[in-house]
Amino acid sequence: MFRNHLTLPLQSRGRFYCFPESAGHYLPDRGHESYREAGSMQEFNLHLVVDGSGYLEIEGQRKELTAGDCFLYFPGDRQAYFAHPEHPWEFKWIHFYGSAALADLAERGFHRSVPWRLRHSSELESRIDELLAEIERHKMLHPSRIAMLMYGVLAEFIEQAEPMDGAGTGTSSAVERMMALLPELQASAAEPFDLDAWAARAATNRYTFCRWFRRAVGQTPLAFLTMCRIQRAKALLVERPELSIGDIARLSGYDTPSYFNKRFQESENMTPTAYRQQFAGMHAVRT
Repeated sequence: MFRNHLTLPLQSRGRFYCFPESAGHYLPDRGHESYREAGSMQEFNLHLVVDGSGYLEIEGQRKELTAGDCFLYFPGDRQAYFAHPEHPWEFKWIHFYGSAALADLAERGFHRSVPWRLRHSSELESRIDELLAEIERHKMLHPSRIAMLMYGVLAEFIEQAEPMDGAGTGTSSAVERMMALLPELQASAAEPFDLDAWAARAATNRYTFCRWFRRAVGQTPLAFLTMCRIQRAKALLVERPELSIGDIARLSGYDTPSYFNKRFQESENMTPTAYRQQFAGMHAVRT
């Protein structure tokens, strides 16, 4: 059986947000199985099923995973998984670590479930393939690039994964509704925001809307709205030097320049005026 198993030396735990300890690609093997006692593995263990199927043992019960599913064990978890005897799985996997990733994933609720279903598994697989290719081609010559690719894998997993439980289908459809609204919400960010109206468009109430929006996007609706408004303001500050700060505040969705200044400062660690001054000579050079 083909097993591509790549390993890397451990880095300082605080050097990167997350970093792989090992990674690989295993083709189908009827005899593949893995059992680890609690506390025996100190890295995250992420597997993506590419083809075939296999099982996880969770609280004495078996959970079948097929192509497009994945599982994530946290450091110290008891682990038990094995291939289907008739049509064993092909999978790609990463063992990784990172104290910041541990806190972030736990806060987002990923510690409450081991098996996950992906909305678009090909996107996560592509990210994993990039990481495997980098390690195989350059080993440790570019550790910062490895860390960047590992972060991309984790970010894609967070974006795509839905819990594989009884509510999985509802979860997936709710998240898809949230994602479908994003382009329009972004386009209308400068307009007054009516939470109840947006919740009604998603066929739910304001509380469920906020909960599923955070699950889909990783931030609250207001945080996303603020991000869109600041992005628009930054573009206007650079591209429209004839506009006053008050004009840009209104065009970005803020009633008063003072509140706009406050939100901009919180987001960018500088005032709108200071941000504009960084590009003050650009238009003169262009002319």
